[in-house]
Amino acid sequence: MNQFVLAFPLNVDCPAKNSATEFAITENVKITADTKKVIIPGCIIEFSVVWNGATEGLAQLFNEHEPLSAEETAALNAHKSLLFLLGSLKSGEDLRMVNNAILKMLSAGALGVYMQQSGTAWTAARFREILGDAEFPMDPWLNYLENGETLFSLGMETFGLPDICISKSAATSGDDPQDILSVVADSLFMDGITAKSGTEVDGGDVGVWTLRQELKSPFAKDAPEFNRQGILRLVKK
Repeated sequence: MNQFVLAFPLNVDCPAKNSATEFAITENVKITADTKKVIIPGCIIEFSVVWNGATEGLAQLFNEHEPLSAEETAALNAHKSLLFLLGSLKSGEDLRMVNNAILKMLSAGALGVYMQQSGTAWTAARFREILGDAEFPMDPWLNYLENGETLFSLGMETFGLPDICISKSAATSGDDPQDILSVVADSLFMDGITAKSGTEVDGGDVGVWTLRQELKSPFAKDAPEFNRQGILRLVKK
């Protein structure tokens, strides 16, 4: 599976080697300058750990994804370090556990989370809101990009899957095209429906869709949006 990279802005300075500075995720799980791997309670995924100093322009990056309040902007601009957790996902249960680990990081004081593989950036409050009751656990992990009349998902390669796209005019029932992509993405990864041309996906309230292989990606092979697994288009049945 493809690796994910999660970056958490902290109000804790990046420690020097052998420093006593630490970030306590729970009472018994703490990250220090020497921590290379960590397992967060409630999640069996072992994360690789990288702890770096602050990054200029972080608030702007978050704001480009979702508008920030003045208070959120000030908090992100004042961050002191970035803590990276790296890992991979093999199943829907893995995803649910990693989402719970993210929630623990936020509860421990992380200001938000930036998901490098899709470019999504959520403040702590917004991540909790987007995840909600976790009915669609992939939602915080996916980004969306318009290209002409087509809306593309970004980030499905993390799950070992092609990205999906839909013509905005295809959502004739009045459903939001982004919601349709979210439901179909959930079906492909969480429910294990085969992601190949010709597969029919029953999206319940958003209708039944047939997957069709896109012959060409609009993204260059060296672009961060390029998915090596390809792109599947949703066609209303």
